[in-house]
Amino acid sequence: MRLILTAVLAVALVDPLSAQTDTGEISGVVRDTQGGVLPGVTIVAEHVESGSRVERVTDGEGRYFLASLRTGTYTLTAELPGFRRTIRSGLPLRLGQMLALDFEMEAGGLTEEVVVTGEQPLLRTSAEISDVIENRQVVQVPLNGRNFLSLAQLSDGVVLPPGGTRGDALQQAGPLPNVGGQRSGHNIYLLDGFKVTDELFNNLVINPSVESIQEFKIQKSQYPAEFGGKASALINVATRAGTNEFRGNVFEFGRHDRFDARNYFAPKGQRVPPLRQNQFGGTIGGPIVRNSTFFFASYEGQRIRRTLTRTFSVPSAAVRAGDFGSFRIPSSQIDPIAIAFLQHVPLPTGAGESQNLTATEPQINDVDQISLRLDRRLAAADQLFARFSTFDASDRQPFGTSALQETLVPGFGREVRTSARNIGISHTHVFGSKVMNEMRAGWLRVTGGQVSANRGIDFAGQVGLQGVTRDPRDTGFPQISTAGLYSSMGDPTSFIYRRNEHYELYENVLVDRGAHHLKFGVYLFHLRFNPEQPDNARGAFSYSGQFSGNPFADFLLGYPASAVSGIGRGSEDARTNWMHLFAQDDWRMRSNLTVNAGLRYEYNQHMHDIDNRLSSVDINGRRFVVASDESGRISNESRALLGVMPLPYVTSSEAGWDRSLLRPGSFASGSAHRVRTVAAQ
Repeated sequence: MRLILTAVLAVALVDPLSAQTDTGEISGVVRDTQGGVLPGVTIVAEHVESGSRVERVTDGEGRYFLASLRTGTYTLTAELPGFRRTIRSGLPLRLGQMLALDFEMEAGGLTEEVVVTGEQPLLRTSAEISDVIENRQVVQVPLNGRNFLSLAQLSDGVVLPPGGTRGDALQQAGPLPNVGGQRSGHNIYLLDGFKVTDELFNNLVINPSVESIQEFKIQKSQYPAEFGGKASALINVATRAGTNEFRGNVFEFGRHDRFDARNYFAPKGQRVPPLRQNQFGGTIGGPIVRNSTFFFASYEGQRIRRTLTRTFSVPSAAVRAGDFGSFRIPSSQIDPIAIAFLQHVPLPTGAGESQNLTATEPQINDVDQISLRLDRRLAAADQLFARFSTFDASDRQPFGTSALQETLVPGFGREVRTSARNIGISHTHVFGSKVMNEMRAGWLRVTGGQVSANRGIDFAGQVGLQGVTRDPRDTGFPQISTAGLYSSMGDPTSFIYRRNEHYELYENVLVDRGAHHLKFGVYLFHLRFNPEQPDNARGAFSYSGQFSGNPFADFLLGYPASAVSGIGRGSEDARTNWMHLFAQDDWRMRSNLTVNAGLRYEYNQHMHDIDNRLSSVDINGRRFVVASDESGRISNESRALLGVMPLPYVTSSEAGWDRSLLRPGSFASGSAHRVRTVAAQ
């Protein structure tokens, strides 16, 4: 166990941001004109857009606390017999905001009112470093591709890094930001407080339409204890909810090559590359039951059709027949497998043996996303929320993925697919005026990955190629490399698929103790992890020319310098469970001094395969350790490999290890922050 304690003194002139996931809160003290506190004051908060109302009564110290409020514009009213009714209108409450707002009431009759309008001074009562991108910025700032995460660059210390990893090749929901120098894979992505992160590469897998986003928040550091699990930022998106008015819109954004300028360096007479890009959709929202039940639905589609042009080096017809000028290979000596393979490699479109093939292929990108949200307030004590979201994307990459710097000869491309489904349900109940319970349950399923254009073609079976896969899920063409003489020919050697599914449960209790706002909670997470990575399953053959003096001649003769063939599919059917506990106290010691203190404990079970298809190397014991259950049972798939292991092996039960082959551990962290609150002018 590790324990981290930090102390931070922060003085800020910005509005407060707290630990709320998809809501905000308002608290304060009510005094008379002489500075005395006023208990028994009725505080009513009315959400202007929906008409919903929340009512509280100040305690013996004149304090009130309104938790788990829907974001938007509020009107606050304070009433007490013998005093004028005081109204604060036009109060904007943003995502995760903890607004400290005090009232001063004047003596008078209830029929008399004091109305305060305009922007109110805001107090910072949390030490976290974060930013909120508001709805106005989300909707009005132009976005090429309409990816909301591009707006994260409006925040300090946030950049979008260049791609180049396998994770980047699967980022169909858009590029992911680096925050404060941390890796983008260390971020946590939440939608309305529910995790929408793919656990394979920590990618965002649901990219909501900007038309459905109310605002989103980037928490960079100094998290409250409620959050944890990753080292970098937490990015939480709040979707729009329905109001008392029916509102809707339809939209379409288009790009066309007719409006594109010609590349200055392009050869004369060369036309502008064809491009058709359309993004379209609409939203509708409104009341189901006025002032209590609302819905909001959105759909967005994207269709991109562009033409890509690439240049390759491929063998000429003469060379394919064995004619190398200085020598010739008799046709009887040419490997029939090589002849069959070359029938699928296009012939040159130009002269020579280098850069002699110019190919033009269409790239097709389709995205569809749907979101449906329901909100219902039951009397004053209960609030229900439910949302269902989908995200489906497919991208046909005729020359491979640029994220991996691939240049695949025509006929050997990829298609990348992602399909995600997410459900989030929450229930909030207030006990009296001092205790609130929040329960959230979420589910996410992510499927898809990289698929070969030739998946299912049993080339090896047709021509008699031995030693490569015959599994119809992974069959295709081998990859042929000729030491740079020609472009690599054949299918890619690496593919990744996944079918991951997780369930999560949040149970939080918030207690108002006057100057102390206490929050306790537990987070439970269950993951079903099913990746597949059949690397080199079709075979990868390299030719160096060491036998004939020419790499391609070696290929025609069937003499590779090296050959690689993957064994198995690299699949896993794994499980893990997490349990996280936290306690947080926001103590408002004085009107301008708040102390934030918290403690978090995390237990993350190590991943284990339910069929024990894992192994590791025990360096100290100089042996393999093969995963097994407590009785020593190992996977049937591993038995065929035991005889060819270069080291002796033992089962994990014999070694005293568990089936995950790792030692379970836990993590605890704590924080203490003092924040002097200053009114923003």
